[in-house]
Amino acid sequence: MMKYNLYLIGMFSMLISVSTYAQQPAGLSLTYAWEIAYQNYSGLLAKNALLEESQYAQKEIQSRSLPQMQLQLQNSYGTFAGSNGAFFPVPGVFNVNGTKAGQENTAAANTFGSVLADWKFFEFGKQRKTIKAAGYKVQEAKSGYDAAKLALQAKVTSLYVGILYANSNLEWADQQVKRVKEILDLSVSLADAGLKPGADTALAASSYLLAKATKDEWTGKYNAGKINFSEVVPLAEIQLPQQSFMRYQTLQVSSDSISPDHPYLQILDKRVRYNEIQNELSSRKMLPSFSLSGGLSARGSGISANGTVNGDLSAGYTNTARNYLVGIGLTWNLSDIYTGSFAKKRTAQAVQASKFSYDLQKLQMNTALQAVGNRVNQQLKQVANTRLALAKAQQAYNLYLSRYESGLINLTELLQIQSLLQQVEKNAIEVQQEFWNLLIKRAELSGDFSELSSQF
Repeated sequence: MMKYNLYLIGMFSMLISVSTYAQQPAGLSLTYAWEIAYQNYSGLLAKNALLEESQYAQKEIQSRSLPQMQLQLQNSYGTFAGSNGAFFPVPGVFNVNGTKAGQENTAAANTFGSVLADWKFFEFGKQRKTIKAAGYKVQEAKSGYDAAKLALQAKVTSLYVGILYANSNLEWADQQVKRVKEILDLSVSLADAGLKPGADTALAASSYLLAKATKDEWTGKYNAGKINFSEVVPLAEIQLPQQSFMRYQTLQVSSDSISPDHPYLQILDKRVRYNEIQNELSSRKMLPSFSLSGGLSARGSGISANGTVNGDLSAGYTNTARNYLVGIGLTWNLSDIYTGSFAKKRTAQAVQASKFSYDLQKLQMNTALQAVGNRVNQQLKQVANTRLALAKAQQAYNLYLSRYESGLINLTELLQIQSLLQQVEKNAIEVQQEFWNLLIKRAELSGDFSELSSQF
């Protein structure tokens, strides 16, 4: 019996929890909209691809510090007439060994294979600086991704609030239609009773049609807002949260200065670091490089040591000779001594330009954040005063509606009061919209959207 009672209690608790969950306000949350945008927006995916590209580029540069291996294999057939004189061993020139007189027009087969390893073991820090510069490129790409993500977050939030704004205006327009329809019905009944002139009916009907036209306008804007929102949040159906656009909570105190870790600043900071490394690298490129080289080769020919020539193609694998070669070499492009001074001056100017860009961006963002913070404080006061004005206007309208119904005022006066109430309601929506836009701007400048995520 006790187990049965426990079972009933458990079932009852589950039903209560299901019922409570079903009564929770449904709708697309702002946080969920961000996540969908992060996964699907092509602009952000492109930034992620550039980040991965920079990471692979860094690994590619790091691999160049390893010994470079070259393999050469060839099987050729041709003449071997010698030629005296000097030449530059540049690409496009092939070498021919000398031969005995009378055999200039004879052809023979040749084979050759070699493996060469070349390791630049000392470059006065050039390779290390190049790898470090590639690392800053990776960090710049990472900051670029974070900045694109933050900008996308701001765009999604702006479009999201824009839908709520249009929906709030649509509800406002619908309220006007209902209110004017009530006035129209009242004027018709009073005119039929002979208490009011018939002209009141025409005037009320005109106001009613204008209210319906306004509702149609906001219906179109609301649908257009959802279409624009689908660019960043591709959902088949967008269901708004069941909460008022006019609601807001207590705001957090925001900082008046931009954090150095802000993605918009980090992009420029990494660009400064990269240009500084390039400036250091330009000085070291004027210095030589030391290499350790080693190679193995095997060569065969249809020409024997005593000068006998075998013209068969397979004879190229006979009379083989194997050799090895190791050594330390120095490579120094002396022209870099002259051109390197210009490169250093050029990169020094690039460093200065990137520093100025960083300082300008920081100044602009700090100024904008302080201006927005001041406006938010004043906007809160405006929101509060507008709500008080709305309550008073609503109270006045209800009183004038009763007076019109009692025949104490005419229709023109009632419509003027209704128009005043309509303007106050519209002004309250506009004030609230401006308030949300300021919060979005402040969130983007501070890099923190937690305040807005708690609102929607």
